[in-house]
Parts: sequence; structure tokens; C-alpha cells
Amino acid sequence: MSSCLVPMKRKLSSATRSVSPPLLRRRLSPSKSSSTPNAGSDKNELTFYSWNVNGIGALLQKQIKFSSKSIYPLRTFLKDHNWPYLLCLQEVKINRNDETTQRRVELAANAGGLPHEPTYTTHFSMPKDKYNATGFGGKVHGVASLVRDDGPPYSVRRPDWDLEGRVLIHDFPSLQLTVVNGYWVNGTSNPYRNPNTGDVDGTRHDHKLRFHAHMLNLCKSIEKRNWNVLLLGDMNIAPKRIDGHPNLRTSPDQHVKNRADFNDKFFNQDNEDGLGGVDVFRHLHGEKRKYTYHGRGRPWGESCDRVDLIIASRKLVEAGAVSGTDICDTPKERGHSDHVPLWVSINVGKIVAEIDGYSNG
Repeated sequence: MSSCLVPMKRKLSSATRSVSPPLLRRRLSPSKSSSTPNAGSDKNELTFYSWNVNGIGALLQKQIKFSSKSIYPLRTFLKDHNWPYLLCLQEVKINRNDETTQRRVELAANAGGLPHEPTYTTHFSMPKDKYNATGFGGKVHGVASLVRDDGPPYSVRRPDWDLEGRVLIHDFPSLQLTVVNGYWVNGTSNPYRNPNTGDVDGTRHDHKLRFHAHMLNLCKSIEKRNWNVLLLGDMNIAPKRIDGHPNLRTSPDQHVKNRADFNDKFFNQDNEDGLGGVDVFRHLHGEKRKYTYHGRGRPWGESCDRVDLIIASRKLVEAGAVSGTDICDTPKERGHSDHVPLWVSINVGKIVAEIDGYSNG
């Protein structure tokens, strides 16, 4: 069983509630969170996982025989992590026209399930940029989300500006919460081509900065509705010196500029045009050293970075709704990938109390 287990969740009310105004921004003091949620914790919670799988094939091909049924590694992962409500996967590497593999993902998530166990619905965003997303036979990038079928109602959308299959947006109206599954651009000096003409339009570093701006605009539009936003995924940025081992990447200089732009847009409370969000791992675990990227071919822990993050709206944290988070940083959890999973638990009762409190006030 995993060292990052979370409790099963019960079905939640889908009653519509009025929108609450945002709380005032203020500095947050770090609170404590156990490395795993307690087995007896409030069942009125949702747990979200994120994992850059670096290709989903290994989770679909092998099978574990259990009685007369076959359980795929993907189903095993869900079971071992106590059936998360939402599993956000990045770098699934599926061609957008490969419907067979997309169906296999949903099969692998559900095959072999027992009657009392939850089932999942899958959603995908695949690359369609013919100039910038053609690697691996058109299977480069790609994100997928697996959503439990027994939770609150939701809808899924894909932003028009994302042509590389990097973003899935999940809206939960009854909770006034949007969860974004993202595989953020990795900045390099390689050329970026205009997706309409194919002409060179700067570098992948420039494209990364534009991606930051798009994601910030998305977050601001969500918060403008007085909803909360939760960003999960591989963000290809280690925010602070403590997030890189043995060193933080600083060369070439553009990596430093990309990091400064990211931190200013998503964490800086003094930037009125930014999100002013909360890095929930740092908020709940302080200066604890854990990492999400562990490159293969080198001894475990020799070179690693915390580039997969979970960022929450500040008012979501102020309401006490972020009840736990951790990084499953072990070789076993990394599996076939070069990243490990991470998770966050959201106390739905705190969200509902906040919504009801403002509507009654």
C-alpha cells in the first residue's frame, strides 16, 4: 500500500448556493499537516492527486490477475491511494486521433472493480498544434483527468489558447471551485513557431512566459466570479532555492527570469495584478525538503527538484478548506515515471460554511 493514503469520500450534496465575496488578503501563518490524512478524518472532503506519468502506456499494458478479473496498474494506483476524487495526469503522450488508447485509459481505471468500489470517467486534452507539438508521432505532452462518478456535479473545458494539450479545467458549481490540471511549458532556447503560419516567433522561453500570462488570466477570471481556484500539475518551475537539490537551476539567465515571472504572477501578494496564491506544500510543511522530479539513470536523491506544485486561492486557505497535502517521494511511487505523485485534500464543509455564511449575512 502507498505511503500517501487518503480516506474514501462520500457523495456530496449538489444543492446550488449563492456566491460569496472574497476574503481580505492577509499573510498566512504556516499550519501543520500530517504526511497522510488520518484514517478517521472528516469524510466530507475531496482529495485530488497530480502525477506526471511521462507516458501512460505502462499503466495500461500490464495486468494483475485478481480472482477471475484483471486489474490494470492504473486501477491499482487508484485503489492504493484510497480512490482519490480527481486524478490529474500530465504527459500522457496519446495522439489526439488515437481513440482506442483513450478508451483503454477508462477501461484501465475501472476494470476489475468490485461492486462497492468507485468508478471513474476520463477526460483528455491532446496536442493539436501542427508546428509545435509533433514529437513522438504527435504524442508529445497531453493531459488526462480521471473523475470519480459519485461526487458533486462538474463540467470540463479546454481553453482556446492551449493548442499543445496542456490544460483541463474542472468547474464544480456547488462548491464554487475550479480545479485546473496543467502541464506547464518548459522553457528552452528552441524556436517556437506561430501555430497559424509556422514562422518562428521567439523561443520556448517566450512561449513559457505567454503561458504564465494565459494561466494568470484564467485564474483571475475565475476569482472575478468569487470562485476559488486550485492549480495542480507539473509547472516546470522550482520556486525557491530550497526546491532544487543540490542546486537550483540558474543557467542560462532566462531560467531565473522565468522563475521570477512565475513567482510574481502567482505568489506575490504585493502584485495587485497577480493571483497572490498559496503554495500549499510550503504553507502546510514549511521548509521541509521534498521533491517531485527524480530523473532516471541517477541514484535516488542525487539530483531532484520540486517542480510539480499545488497552488490555491488565498481565500480557500484562509477559510481553512485546505486540510492536507504531501508529496509521495519514494522510488516505488515514482514507478515508471521520472516524477512522483502529490496530493491535496479539500474540506468541503469549510467551503460550504463559507458560502452559506456570506449568503446568510
